[in-house]
Amino acid sequence: MKEPYSGQPGTDWHLSKEFSSFEGTPLDCQGELRFVNQSDAKVKIRTLQTEVPSRTRKECKALKPSEVSVSVRLPPHSEASVLASLQLPPDTPPGLYQSVLVYGKQKLPIEINVKEHFELQIDPGHISARANAGDAIHGKITLTNSGNTRIDLSDVGMVWLREQNWIGRTLVYSLRESSAEENYEAFANRVLHDFQNQMLPAARIVFDTDKPTAIDAGQRITRSFTLTAPPGMKKGRRYLGFIKINENRIWLEVFCTGSAKELA
Repeated sequence: MKEPYSGQPGTDWHLSKEFSSFEGTPLDCQGELRFVNQSDAKVKIRTLQTEVPSRTRKECKALKPSEVSVSVRLPPHSEASVLASLQLPPDTPPGLYQSVLVYGKQKLPIEINVKEHFELQIDPGHISARANAGDAIHGKITLTNSGNTRIDLSDVGMVWLREQNWIGRTLVYSLRESSAEENYEAFANRVLHDFQNQMLPAARIVFDTDKPTAIDAGQRITRSFTLTAPPGMKKGRRYLGFIKINENRIWLEVFCTGSAKELA
């Protein structure tokens, strides 16, 4: 296992600042540190540790012990400013924090401004089903708030399904019905009419009745739903669409076979 640093902190090398600040989301919180090598040997520094401060300002919270990742290689009697990354739990709430960077017997106060990070993960991201027009398709999804802020949930009520390659198929059928004597206007009208006939009405989707209105940071919930396959589906054809929850999409694929089955 590699050592967090070489040389003796406080004797061979030290941090030149009296205070430092970090800013960003929990997954990308960075700040600048200036290292000074006052020894005759090359110094390598990989990680530093933080500890809870003894006192904090009124508007700040105390940050739990963490780790700071850096990549420092200092020649003898040199100094350099480098970007350091503070490792935080993904659900660290946004706000101002204070901490203390510890290296040997030396300490450096740091202030951290944690920003909002919205991230909703949905599993599965792709759903396949086999059903006939009018059948009820049942399924479950898992939602995980991987960010650090409460997320309000919004449900969709309708899903639009479109036959795979329906544009090409409709054009081929329309061309087959055309004749050399047919004028452009008649052909164009028939193509538009055929496109309209091949479009399916929206499919109704209903989520479980005891739905949550929001999901807290770090929380995971499972939700059930029922999707009614729309009329007009033709046996042997595949239909594509998506279920949208907030800004996330669950890609949906329905193969019309004449029977409904549980989602795969």
